[in-house]
Amino acid sequence: MNPLLAQFLAEAADLLTQVDEGLLQLERTPGDPEMVNEVFRAAHTFKGSSGLFDFPELTRLTHAAEDLLDAVRAGALPLDSGMTDDLLAAFDLIRGWLAHVTSNECLPATAGADAAALITRLRAPIGGEKVKVETTVAVARRDSAPAWLAYFDEEWLAETAAWLRTTSAQMRFIRYVPDSGCFFRAEDPLHLIRQVPALERLGLIEPVEWPEAADYDEYACMVAFVFAARAAVGEIDYLFRYVSDQIEVVDLDGDTIQRYLSGEAEADAAAPSEADEPGTVDTVRSSPSEPELVADARAILTAALRSLAINPTGHVHLVSVANAITAAAHALGDPVEIREPDVVALTATVTRLLGDTPPPEDAVSTAPIEPIPVDRGRADDPGGQVGSRILKVDQEKVDHLMELVGELNVAKNGLTFLAQAAEEEFGSRALSRRIKDQYSGLHRIAEELQASVMDIRMLPLSVAFSRFPRLVRDLSRRLGKNIELVLTGEDTMADKDVIEALGDPLVHLVRNSLDHGVETVDERLATGKPGTARITLAAVADGDAVVVEISDDGRGVDPTRVRRKAYEKGLISEEELETLSDSDAVDLVFRPGFSTAEQISDLSGRGVGMDAVRASVEKLGGAVTMRSELGSGTTVRLRLPLSMAVTQVMVFSVAGQRFGIPVDLVVETVRVPAAEMSRVLHQDVVVLRGEVVPVLDLARALDMPWTPDQTQDRAILIVGVNGQRVGLLVEQFHREVDVILKPMEGLLAYANEFSGTALLGDGLVLLVLNMKEVLGLAARVG
Repeated sequence: MNPLLAQFLAEAADLLTQVDEGLLQLERTPGDPEMVNEVFRAAHTFKGSSGLFDFPELTRLTHAAEDLLDAVRAGALPLDSGMTDDLLAAFDLIRGWLAHVTSNECLPATAGADAAALITRLRAPIGGEKVKVETTVAVARRDSAPAWLAYFDEEWLAETAAWLRTTSAQMRFIRYVPDSGCFFRAEDPLHLIRQVPALERLGLIEPVEWPEAADYDEYACMVAFVFAARAAVGEIDYLFRYVSDQIEVVDLDGDTIQRYLSGEAEADAAAPSEADEPGTVDTVRSSPSEPELVADARAILTAALRSLAINPTGHVHLVSVANAITAAAHALGDPVEIREPDVVALTATVTRLLGDTPPPEDAVSTAPIEPIPVDRGRADDPGGQVGSRILKVDQEKVDHLMELVGELNVAKNGLTFLAQAAEEEFGSRALSRRIKDQYSGLHRIAEELQASVMDIRMLPLSVAFSRFPRLVRDLSRRLGKNIELVLTGEDTMADKDVIEALGDPLVHLVRNSLDHGVETVDERLATGKPGTARITLAAVADGDAVVVEISDDGRGVDPTRVRRKAYEKGLISEEELETLSDSDAVDLVFRPGFSTAEQISDLSGRGVGMDAVRASVEKLGGAVTMRSELGSGTTVRLRLPLSMAVTQVMVFSVAGQRFGIPVDLVVETVRVPAAEMSRVLHQDVVVLRGEVVPVLDLARALDMPWTPDQTQDRAILIVGVNGQRVGLLVEQFHREVDVILKPMEGLLAYANEFSGTALLGDGLVLLVLNMKEVLGLAARVG
């Protein structure tokens, strides 16, 4: 992909997020001038950047949105909900286009048709479409030369006239007068000029007087162009299709040009009049000479130098300045190539061109202009650094770095096995100690490297929360409810994989609160509540975990209704219907197939939401709990590990095969004499500190041939799953290790009793158990 396009796509995501957040904020606090300016600036920056690429439909749509925001900013009309809907829809469409551009580097084929209706709606409040883009350039066939032909060199015109009289070739003469505010509409005149096919000659029309440096506006276009080209009408039409009102195209034959040069057509050969040229254009210049062209180029370079000093940042601005410098350098006969424009390189190029080209004696602009110095910084000066210290790195590169860290850990762990082999197989304790010393140093470096990579992978929860202001706004309008969303703890950090996996569960929970939890305005007022409900998304770090809570002040969960619904759906028995506590009844909403919705809609009612939430969170190694008070609201709490990249597991063996289990699930490891094992209702149990703990034969559950030695103590691994303690009968305990967990793939992808695999230091593959599935499997086997 073009590096400039890749950078635009990366920056576009941030700009579109700013626009969305700003529009939602304006809907809550209409008339905030600072917020209107922020939204306008973000939209304007996006449109300006998009103008660097051949995405005309995108530029048109963004232009329409920007014009509407400009009218709001100027106070010409208030921003209402309908306009906000249209603006959000426009930027949603653009976001979809950019996803297509990411894959195909072009807009979808239907972009023009998709944007047409939105452009009409966006322009309706400000008087409809201002400029009709689908226009055809008017080409005048004239018998007399226009006044602005004086800007071309007479010698070249004479040669062109002779050439046209002796050949059947065509030459078109064009005057292009850009609007002074063209840059604010994503128009780049120099970029257009450089794309003119078969360009033969180019002339510059300068202002009568350049403003002083203090009054100079680097964002205003103050020059015009005249050029001649052998391009076809269709080519010129397509290139200038968005500025067709700013160009004049004439066809002149050789005889007409010759009559103009000989003075036979005096009225037409007169110098350009103010009727022909805008007031800011020099109307008394004669045909420019070579020294005058040099002076024009020097004027452009001097203006570029001023522009760099006034505004040394902004990628779009630097690209425009680079284009101007390139054109001026070409006129000076010293072409330059600027690949990656930055303020230091551009300033150095301009300084060299101005220094190498002495001002001509008969130049129009004879007053010398001192270049404005730009502080370029020094390598030994910390305060002179140019640019940002923040790097944007492709996610795949960070993931690859994490994989390498995992492989380094595997290689490091292999040293412990090597040390053991050195002592047991070769009888060298000294060599074993030396290997262990090397292991200690490598272990420290690997841990620091792993921590550094983990820090790079950490993202704030605001990345996951950012979608919800828009979601709540759209769904609350659709459901006819007034809802305020409160976000707290957005700066809490978590691993990027956790952030990405958290998105879908949070969407389920927020939609549930909107549809089930929050009442309508009338219902809330009838119960003495304020008409506007509140949904809160809160995050906080808790040790090596992150806790996210989704709470509302709605109607709450009715445990009696939940019990009845669960019984009707066959999820609980009649005995459980009578004996289930309120807190256990509330927990029934996480059962597969459970729903209290009376009607099925596209929002809820199909019974696949809350159980999917619990399954997703538990797959991440987390847990979900819910507490609710009837009439007061509901809070769902998600507890997730800070990172999924590296998992600490407890290693043990059964029937000669090593397995792992996440350390977070391990309560304790115990050895119990065989005589102290008991059996209650066909279930092995052990009594630990007065508590009866069921014990499962893991080898039997996994269908592995192994019988424990009746004369030895039993090794039991106590784990905690869903708030219950269960013992696993194992053969031998090993140690805890940090591993990079890989998902099950290939032929074993169906084996749900395993959550993934990891490579140990001795080269063996460790199977990590999914305890929820293992317990279910053990229950079926038992």
